[in-house]
Amino acid sequence: MGVEADRVAIAFLIAVIRSKPDLIHLNTALTNLSIWRDLMLLLVGRVARRPVILAIHGGKYLMSRPASASVDRAIGFMLRHSAAVIVLSEIERASLSRRWPNIELTVLPNAVDRRNAPLIERSNNVPVVVFLGRIHESKGIRQLAEACGKVHRSGTEFILRCCGDGPERKWFVDAMTDELQTAFEYRGVVAGTEKWATLASSDIFVLPSVYGEGMPMAMLEAMACRCVVIASDNASITAVIDNGENGFIVPSGDADALAKTLSKVIAAREDWPMIGDAARKTVADKFSSDDYFAALDSIYLRAVDDS
Repeated sequence: MGVEADRVAIAFLIAVIRSKPDLIHLNTALTNLSIWRDLMLLLVGRVARRPVILAIHGGKYLMSRPASASVDRAIGFMLRHSAAVIVLSEIERASLSRRWPNIELTVLPNAVDRRNAPLIERSNNVPVVVFLGRIHESKGIRQLAEACGKVHRSGTEFILRCCGDGPERKWFVDAMTDELQTAFEYRGVVAGTEKWATLASSDIFVLPSVYGEGMPMAMLEAMACRCVVIASDNASITAVIDNGENGFIVPSGDADALAKTLSKVIAAREDWPMIGDAARKTVADKFSSDDYFAALDSIYLRAVDDS
């Protein structure tokens, strides 16, 4: 696993010994890098005799089994030797339970504090479509580029606003600048109030992920800001979006379907307020930060009591 991984594990062990926490909470993703890193950290927790809470947030192997037997065994070990395993939806619980049965999995969806989401009357003459996330193939950026090109060439007016960074940033920014010209904006990484302002001033949020999603925080934040969401049918996204009611679902990896849905949504401007209100209500009713922290406290207390 490398010298750097060993250093991280040793530093983590020292921190645990010094701080003497009641428990350890690990946020992980089911990707090769995260699995091996967090397996080491889980072992540190076991050596220190501290209960470990494993919270899974997406990853390549969330919905499909790894080809590597060693990776498969590592995931199974982590699931079996955590005091509690948190997943984001019943969809994820079913997927993992089919592959690793007889392991208790607790569903605790992501949540946002909608009080952070500014409610403003949008006044964009030209519809603003925003992508906010890691600029990586897993997010469907190639399908997004193809779809936006088709919609633009059809004569439909819109502005694509991109926020984020990642290994395919240069390709994506260059491709969209060439295709959309002044109808493309790249804003880099945004956070805090700038992120909320960006979402609140955008009309449509798009996330056509092809793999690796859990329950995207950016999507929930966009819904809290009353954006019309267009997202793929990846992992827990379909546990949040009711197609046509509080957003729109497109098949993962299908650029043509994305282009058609984007065109339809842009044309149906009169429906945006109703869908945006339904999206914000979904967040308030099902993904409240107050409910989240109360449930997480309960998981923590049970893990400590059982240790």
